[in-house]
Amino acid sequence: MTSFTQVFGGGTLDPAQPSYKSYSATSSITSVWPTEASTSQNVVAAINDISFGTTTSLTFTLPPANQVSVGYNMLFNNVGTSAFTVLANGGGTILTATAGAAWSAYVTDNSTASGAYRVYQAGAGTSAAVAGDLAGFGIKAISTTLNQQYLPVTVSASALITASNRAATIIYNGGAGTFTFDPLATLTTGWFVNIVNQGTGALVLSPPGSPATEIDGQPTKTMNPGDSCIVTTNASNMFTVGFGQDAVYAFSYIEINLAAGSRLGWLGFGDYTLIGSELNKTAIKFYGAIGGAVNIIVPFTAQQYWVDNSTTGGTGFTFLVKTSTQTGGADVENDGTSPRREILYSNATIVVNADTTGLSTPLAIGDGGTGATTASQALFNLGGPSTLDVVSYSLIFS
Repeated sequence: MTSFTQVFGGGTLDPAQPSYKSYSATSSITSVWPTEASTSQNVVAAINDISFGTTTSLTFTLPPANQVSVGYNMLFNNVGTSAFTVLANGGGTILTATAGAAWSAYVTDNSTASGAYRVYQAGAGTSAAVAGDLAGFGIKAISTTLNQQYLPVTVSASALITASNRAATIIYNGGAGTFTFDPLATLTTGWFVNIVNQGTGALVLSPPGSPATEIDGQPTKTMNPGDSCIVTTNASNMFTVGFGQDAVYAFSYIEINLAAGSRLGWLGFGDYTLIGSELNKTAIKFYGAIGGAVNIIVPFTAQQYWVDNSTTGGTGFTFLVKTSTQTGGADVENDGTSPRREILYSNATIVVNADTTGLSTPLAIGDGGTGATTASQALFNLGGPSTLDVVSYSLIFS
């Protein structure tokens, strides 16, 4: 093996790490690699006997992994009475050594300061697994235990949900979109993902189509803004959990101020897009003084809207309720002083007035009216005497 000679003094420098180091401490240790430039005595040796006495929850932190080569091996022997944790340079747990236990670790990836290590227990009557080596999707290693986690992932557009999304919580914050999925054979039985629609449009869940599969017995499932559920599979079809709807219809109501200074701006006209807590409301009252035509932009979801236009500010200001891509919209224009109320509905593409027939006057007798606009004509239409007849009868019999 090649050796290196120190110019000053003539002593030989061994390119390998020190063979043995003994530590006895009452506080956590931050170590260094055994290089000639190091001034610290806390070097990492091939064999490290470590005792923290009776002090608990202490750590032994390794130097940056990108300062050594892969294969660098070290053994940690706990000769004390309390457990300690060996940490990577970034703070992640590599191993936890209980009293009397010896663990061996070697570097497998030195591309970052935190690096990656392979560890195994040495010289123990009973071996124990390392939590960090066992952690998979949806699992987080905390010290020596495995803990469940729903890792949040934010998505803003249509996406493919894959096997690696197992146990994730996918938060959708885009407009109308679609989630497709890996083949169910790839996802495997029991795979699941949490999905939350915090966007402004409908989110369609579309199972893989080859072979054809269903979700809750249908080709697709639509999640409106505010909906959430767990999607799982039996490798043949997909199902949702927690997507139930109330048996009793839930009526909701909100009032929105469109006056100058709101999201319409100081001029008080233009587009006003429903967002956040304004979404999925059945009845909406708009009030405040507007300065011109207003477009209320609703999401691409199938829904009904009871709209009360109680705004003021002038006669003839167009007041439309519509989707962002709709030409025109459902008109709820008022006279600038008195409210106007309409029931509208959206088919997830456009918004229209629910009642388009209107009411013609006078109301026909067959429709429950009199067919007239005056009392005398109504009396005659209903088979009674006319006003003239009544006068004549009075003169005759007086």
